[in-house]
Amino acid sequence: MASNKVARRYAKSLLLLAQERNELEQVKDEMQALHRVIGENQDLKIMLRSPVVKKDKKINVLGLIFKESIGPLVSGFIKIITNNNREYLLYEISIAFVELYNEVNKVISAKVTSAVALDDDLRKRIKSVIATIEHNEIQIEESINKNLIGGFVLRVDDNQIDASIARQLRILKNELITEEYSSKL
Repeated sequence: MASNKVARRYAKSLLLLAQERNELEQVKDEMQALHRVIGENQDLKIMLRSPVVKKDKKINVLGLIFKESIGPLVSGFIKIITNNNREYLLYEISIAFVELYNEVNKVISAKVTSAVALDDDLRKRIKSVIATIEHNEIQIEESINKNLIGGFVLRVDDNQIDASIARQLRILKNELITEEYSSKL
């Protein structure tokens, strides 16, 4: 929990600096890229947490990985984080940054899991339904789970709507198991 507080403080500092320099959108995109790459690469996470790997080596590795996708502000931020021995928090900082960005810009993050990819019409309908409740900009994160069979599961903050076929089948199965049936013959 303490590391989350530290990560949030670093993220807030970066957010304020990005706002001051009018680079907020660019920095948000760069932090999302940082989050994605670190999240997908276990070896990179291990290297960032390793006390054996020297700071210069970590800065060089991160520079090589992100040289095309990050600007001077985030690059300098990574150097400061590494020099302060907080590079192991980069993943958490990237998460906290996007959360703070969403708070500042009143962006609601919704996660939709469906059995197949959403078409544009359904995506627009989901956004419009959420917008009537939240009155904010909506950012939809989509994922596919074939185990749902059909339908979708929508998560907005702490609320969930499960309109999947798999859920309906589970309910039906539980009803069939728990109900006692008698013959009318």
